[in-house]
Amino acid sequence: MDSSSDSVLVSKVPMLKSNEFDMWKIRIKQYILLTNFSMWDIIENGPSDGGKMDAEGKRPPPKTDGEKKLRQTEMKALSTLLLAIPNEYQHQFYNCSDAQILWNSLEKRFSGTKSTKRNQKAILKQQYENFMSTKNESMTQTCDRFNKLIG
Repeated sequence: MDSSSDSVLVSKVPMLKSNEFDMWKIRIKQYILLTNFSMWDIIENGPSDGGKMDAEGKRPPPKTDGEKKLRQTEMKALSTLLLAIPNEYQHQFYNCSDAQILWNSLEKRFSGTKSTKRNQKAILKQQYENFMSTKNESMTQTCDRFNKLIG
């Protein structure tokens, strides 16, 4: 059997939709694991050298072939994540120096902290309770009441 028939065909990078972040995290992880397992390790654990910077604030260039290969994998992981971000968010994340920093930034931006999530749930619950229509209320009356609340 030909070894090329055993390979997995990987399609285009899954694009992030801000309202579907949790599902995107699952899909992008699977995509990256299928593409190159080492890339996911870099996203979870950071760069191989720990992101050490020289006196000028830049990472020193790799010296050995192994270091070069690792750096290429790191850049591929960073580029893959950047390609999965829609254009309207690119400017917010383009300056991330490595894939782990980018991943953590995306989680904070689109998923929020535990307290943010708790607050969002409380707000949604309050909005739901405020906008429930009564049994005898028509849709027009509900809309009028909604407009008074937000207006």
